[in-house]
Amino acid sequence: MNIDLSIKIIQPLSSRIKSHTGKLKQIKIIGSKMKRAIILTIVSVFLFISFSCKENGITPPEDKPGRRDYTWTVDTLKVPEGRSLPFRMWGANANDVWAVGLAYLNAYCIWHFDGISWKNYVPDKYIDPRGIWGTSRNNIWIGSTDGAFWHYDGFQWSKFQETNIPNYRPFVNQAIIGNRADNIYAVGFADSIAGKSYKAIIMHFNGNRWEMVNIPSIQQSFIRIYYDKITGNFLIYALEFDTTDEYIYMFDGKNLNQIYTSENHTLMMIGEKIYLQNKNKILRFNGNKFEPFLELSADKYVGNALGRNEKDFFTINVDGIGHYNGTDLITIFVKPNIEWAPAAGIVFEKDVFFIWDDPYDTFVVHGKLNN
Repeated sequence: MNIDLSIKIIQPLSSRIKSHTGKLKQIKIIGSKMKRAIILTIVSVFLFISFSCKENGITPPEDKPGRRDYTWTVDTLKVPEGRSLPFRMWGANANDVWAVGLAYLNAYCIWHFDGISWKNYVPDKYIDPRGIWGTSRNNIWIGSTDGAFWHYDGFQWSKFQETNIPNYRPFVNQAIIGNRADNIYAVGFADSIAGKSYKAIIMHFNGNRWEMVNIPSIQQSFIRIYYDKITGNFLIYALEFDTTDEYIYMFDGKNLNQIYTSENHTLMMIGEKIYLQNKNKILRFNGNKFEPFLELSADKYVGNALGRNEKDFFTINVDGIGHYNGTDLITIFVKPNIEWAPAAGIVFEKDVFFIWDDPYDTFVVHGKLNN
């Protein structure tokens, strides 16, 4: 299960600062002209073990409370110059994990964990990655802010395709997800050539190439996309850059229907189900609408949720990484510095990874269940 805990959102050309150094300085400023930092629960995207037996007519087993006996290690992503701030994660397994995002230098936008240590992957061309998703270790996709799609074949990353939208600047990818290798969607926005307006964009990969989906012109940015196994549709989280309005759409591959409007909400996934956070309340999507699911301690729970099931998921707490086991919420990893801010996370069967950063460094917290 892959998630983004703190999404750095690119704003349209008409309202963002062009300086790359300035961009790095402003990535944490909510409502800034460069990025709008939104704490979202993750998604991710996502790697997860499915326990569902519904398709065979068998009642799925009841969720079991998750264990809490983790051994924790912390790695620092050191770079020789500037900063590297990955905030998207995807992995084929706990020994093959990728993290992508912002960096002062292009060489430090992509990181890989091989089961032993984190190393940066140096691309041979410019890339400013945002979305990442794959079906296996040798079939992974990255979307860049310059309209390019990159593909990993198990050996190297290579630029697969560039996209051109008439009268618009390059498509700025924000997220990628699919339900099979020949049905993958990327979402984001594109600035007009004049730089005075922007519109939401959906791109589709059909197994051969990426093509733009014909949708109504909407002056919003599509930030996240999730696959809903209940309906077989996708849910898309969107926002407007100059307001606090947020929107959720249902997308069936052709039709786009708005199903929810809100402010200060977070769309997220736990296992294979989609949820919505509203302050300390979590709502569950039932295939049609969001219904009450859980209310957590307001003085402990900050936001987000990702995990294996409804009795085994992680949160961001005031003092670190939280865990809910179906009964109570505790802080399972205490962050060593109050300035630590969450960036991304991913959950496997026995391992969890969380990216955090402070004003000086970026850290990967790795939790592994004891044998």
